[in-house]
Amino acid sequence: MDAASYLRHFRRELDAFAACLAGGDLDTPIEHGEDADDLAELAAQVGASNLFAAAAVSDWDGRSEPPDGTPPVVPEDRGELIRWVDGTGEVLLMALDTDATSPAWGYYTPPNVGHWQRACAVSMMLRRWDAERATGTAAPLDPELAGAGISEVFEVLAPRQIGRGKAWPPDACIRLDAIDTGDWWVFGPGDPVAQLAGIAEDLLLLLRGRRSADDPVFTWTGERATALSVLKGPLTD
Repeated sequence: MDAASYLRHFRRELDAFAACLAGGDLDTPIEHGEDADDLAELAAQVGASNLFAAAAVSDWDGRSEPPDGTPPVVPEDRGELIRWVDGTGEVLLMALDTDATSPAWGYYTPPNVGHWQRACAVSMMLRRWDAERATGTAAPLDPELAGAGISEVFEVLAPRQIGRGKAWPPDACIRLDAIDTGDWWVFGPGDPVAQLAGIAEDLLLLLRGRRSADDPVFTWTGERATALSVLKGPLTD
């Protein structure tokens, strides 16, 4: 997926998230919002993340330290909150609208804008899903972007968690197959001892803590117990 596609996805997902803010109760609990307990906190999280990522791209001066992560002042009024979230999204889109190979602050990938183009599009899609699931029915995830999110888990997030000592290095290999896109991934050393098949959306939701490995949408073959030990992580924040 190219940079322009990531930005289009981000804009579409941001608009859908704003629709949840406009029509939903801001006190609605969020089941999978990571550090957000309700819709208002999820909105604050989205805006803060947008500003952080924009700073990682626009303000990076080559140092290893991340941008200032001081929480911004978040409006409490619904209309102002919606405008603020949209404004932070516009700031981020302007920052990301550049060559993907341009340098930026990053984690374990080569520090460039491309890392943030993918990460922000995937993150916005997941937060939109969280908000829609809490306020009604969640629309499907884009299969191609979901696949990009799976790649991000294995290329960036899992190595980061392992490097931080929050997850064990895998001692076996598992293969994931997206039956709707034809993409596949392997994680761990050696040949796969087990295979997990499902659509890209469900595989990503599993890896990001929003699906259970026992969900009937998945098909398992091989040494499932070993595979589950490889995936138990936490592979992501």
